[in-house]
Amino acid sequence: MPVRKTFLALGLAAPLLASSASVQAQAQAIQDLNEIDVLVAATMGAGIGEPGGARAPVDRRLKLKACPVALEVTGPDLGAAAVRCPALGWRIRVPLDLAAEREQAVAPRPGQARALAGQGAEAVKRGEPILLTVDRPMFSLSRVMIADKDGRVGEVIPVRDDPRGKPIFVRIVEPGRATILSN
Repeated sequence: MPVRKTFLALGLAAPLLASSASVQAQAQAIQDLNEIDVLVAATMGAGIGEPGGARAPVDRRLKLKACPVALEVTGPDLGAAAVRCPALGWRIRVPLDLAAEREQAVAPRPGQARALAGQGAEAVKRGEPILLTVDRPMFSLSRVMIADKDGRVGEVIPVRDDPRGKPIFVRIVEPGRATILSN
């Protein structure tokens, strides 16, 4: 009889052990978001909230499957760092705080705008595509527009997304890139 009770006890305990193991496996199957924060900070050379670093920690509601290989971090590209898991194929973009760089490029010191505008050839030519970016604390947008006239770095030019559309005035920050004028 004691042997039967042991098998019966093991038979009842087996599903409990299996469910406990599956809960542990599910917990291990989710990517550690702190690891992504640390990798982005190390790659960009700045911590969360610092100029050049991530604007905020990765959203903790995000549930990514754990990457079995090393994560790849690239950027900055269009105001964000890209974090990829090459083995599983997922990718996320982490917005960066590029305010210090943007302020330097967008709002030149007095007299600097004329000097920048007077140097070299045009950064943008009429009819060429230009990448318009808008970076704000909680979001970043980008869109390809068409330049209505030639312009140098620091100059304000009109751009359109449609030949019949209303022009938007933007400041050229580098060849092929502009930002919207802030009020």
